[in-house]
Amino acid sequence: MFRKKGASQDTPADPPHPAEPGTAAEPGGPAGTAAPSEPLDLQLGEHHDTPVLHLTPDLMVRQQNELAEMERELGPGHEDVLRARHTHAMMLGNWAAVAPPGDTRMADREIALLEVNLGYQEASLGPDHLGTLRTCQSIGHAHLTAGRPRQAIPYLERALEGRERGADPDDEETLTAREKLSEACAAAGMTDRAITLLEETAAASERLLPPGAETVRDRKAKLFDAYREAGRRAEAIALCKEIIEDTERFYGPHHLDTYTWVDNLAHLHHDEQDLDAAIACYERAIAGLEQIHGPDSEALSYRYHNLAIAHLEDGRPDRAVPHLAAAHSAREHTFGADHGTTLDALVDLINALDRAGRPTEAVEATERLLAALLRVGGPDHPQLPEVRAYLEQLRRLLP
Repeated sequence: MFRKKGASQDTPADPPHPAEPGTAAEPGGPAGTAAPSEPLDLQLGEHHDTPVLHLTPDLMVRQQNELAEMERELGPGHEDVLRARHTHAMMLGNWAAVAPPGDTRMADREIALLEVNLGYQEASLGPDHLGTLRTCQSIGHAHLTAGRPRQAIPYLERALEGRERGADPDDEETLTAREKLSEACAAAGMTDRAITLLEETAAASERLLPPGAETVRDRKAKLFDAYREAGRRAEAIALCKEIIEDTERFYGPHHLDTYTWVDNLAHLHHDEQDLDAAIACYERAIAGLEQIHGPDSEALSYRYHNLAIAHLEDGRPDRAVPHLAAAHSAREHTFGADHGTTLDALVDLINALDRAGRPTEAVEATERLLAALLRVGGPDHPQLPEVRAYLEQLRRLLP
């Protein structure tokens, strides 16, 4: 079967896409002939693990020793000791951020140090002092890093409420506190509250910051992700259109970010099965990205594929064929003729040619696939029998 449309690979917010529409079944071959009973269903691409970042402990040991010496000389609640303890906690937080999943040892040590500071700050500075609130924020962030969002929320709520009582509610640090609380709520499954907090943050950012500010764009992108992940597509579509207008206004209609957001809008329309709107957006994004990347770029290959899938779902396989051919050409240019992702694209093209009733071209493409599999795996390649059987069925359709 055809692979479903792919997620956008270079959106500004690197957002993940929701469940994608499947492709409608449609008989292939000319009228009165029997097409192969099942399309090719091969997945030949490769997957790679993301490398892990490692840090060295030398600085941590030195800081720990210096902190212990300062505590002995100045006392545990001295201002300089509080500052040094906070610095050491932040370094532990850097370790915690790259720890393997489930390893909370560094985060726990960070939190323990920050809790000591919080006790002294509450006693000497008061519960609503900015220093106290910043420590609450840091503790909440550490719990969130450790995968404990429900333990993070009380600290982040306290940090936000204290700022809202004592400062301008549109102050940038207040907005950051609200954004972090939204992140914790989302991680804890409190989706509606998380979105409400993000909506407030994005709206306040537009009031506080100059038009086109990067922070405003980032927060709108985060809100867009939240709408989409929550299945609130109408709101996601409206916000995506607003972001496109912003991007066109500040960067122009032919900027990379503009085309990337147009591609995001295409995905949303596709998910809603508004195929005409999806196709129009895909075509605009592709036309612009071809000028930026060139038609043989991998950045274009999956977009050609998505446009083709939209045409197939709309019952127009003939219109899908050139886009699938372009996707195959781009992957062949990038990865080589025998790479797994290139062969996946060739399988898609074969199936589209079959559905469009073009058996001669389908046979030629399948023969290319057969030759590639022989080069890759030799005569014992496990998928050769399926491809040979499919090729034989296609040949029966030839005049």
